[in-house]
Amino acid sequence: MKPSILFAVGNENLLKELISITIPLRDEFDCFFAESGEKAIQLLANNRVDIVFSSTEIVLSSGANLLHEIKRLFPETIRFALVQNLESPAVAQSSQYVHQFVTLPITKDNLKERIDNILQIQKFLRNEKVEELIKNTTTLPSMPEIYIQIEEEVAKKDFSLNKIANLISKDPNLTAKILQIVNSAYFGLRSEITNINYALAYLGVNVIKSLVFYIHLFSNFKVTAENRKHLERFWQHSLFVASNSYHLSELFFKEKSALDISYTAGVLHDVGKFVLLNTLTYPENLIVLSEQKGYTHLEAEEEIYQCTHAEIGAYLLGLWGFPISIVEAVAYHHKPSQLQNSKLNFATVVHIADFIYHAPPLDVPHIFEIGFEKNLLNSILHIRKAREVKRR
Repeated sequence: MKPSILFAVGNENLLKELISITIPLRDEFDCFFAESGEKAIQLLANNRVDIVFSSTEIVLSSGANLLHEIKRLFPETIRFALVQNLESPAVAQSSQYVHQFVTLPITKDNLKERIDNILQIQKFLRNEKVEELIKNTTTLPSMPEIYIQIEEEVAKKDFSLNKIANLISKDPNLTAKILQIVNSAYFGLRSEITNINYALAYLGVNVIKSLVFYIHLFSNFKVTAENRKHLERFWQHSLFVASNSYHLSELFFKEKSALDISYTAGVLHDVGKFVLLNTLTYPENLIVLSEQKGYTHLEAEEEIYQCTHAEIGAYLLGLWGFPISIVEAVAYHHKPSQLQNSKLNFATVVHIADFIYHAPPLDVPHIFEIGFEKNLLNSILHIRKAREVKRR
């Protein structure tokens, strides 16, 4: 069965343009078109629709926004909003019920790339339990407006670091938080960085962009007062793992882009836990299983939810349009062997960085002195298997 796409556009000229550019794609996708909110809802009710591209201004006769109603009535449908520019008030107004924004004009190639990326993510992360948990999560923020504006600026051939710095500087709280993180021990900088321009020049756009996204997500995520302490722990842990991932990559990768991917994957590797914090007694259930049956938290998640925070986080990042390299690293950061890649990859880097965070200090010089380094991992594997046998 071919994937199906619905285009809901009130502008007659734009609708004709979309009909025209999708003609070459009809062998790959089933396409539906609606010029009104009512027709769009009717098409959704009578057909299986995987992805919706809709103008943000379309409303139903009841006054409800179409994209908002699609999220409420058909939460499994992936929602793209078509906008003229990312500074439009419609972006902020619709950010809570849109997975991604698409700026106009749109081309056939650009449209196909977006559809293919989303379908690729869904294919390798297809899990009904993950989709159900995400559908039932109503408080998870969408992609922040400033992140999208940075993305749009970086996509330009003549993009400017000053323009990106100005975008970030419009939010003093965000600016202060970024500088606080950059000047912390996580990066180990020799001198203090006092403004966003220097931070961008030193660490690069992608690292700063990942911090923009994570700070927004953390600041806008709604949890109970009791769960706020768990969210704070996720925050500290994620920054530590991101730092570990960045420094590990400095040893094994030459390209700056690889360091950026490692950092971004590290800071976002546990984003799926945000969704689980919306479920009842998430931390308490994990603690009970850990104490009573000797489960790791990951094993407890699999038993309780039939999926893990790694899969949930990767699925979300895919919906938000993150590159497949980052999505894969997050999906497999606990089990990089599932990638069936015999070379060091980003999932392995985050896996090791995460392990270093949890492991107590090890007398590494002594391990090398007695020549035990080759046996160290075998010893860990042996103990792990013995625990599993005992638990059965």
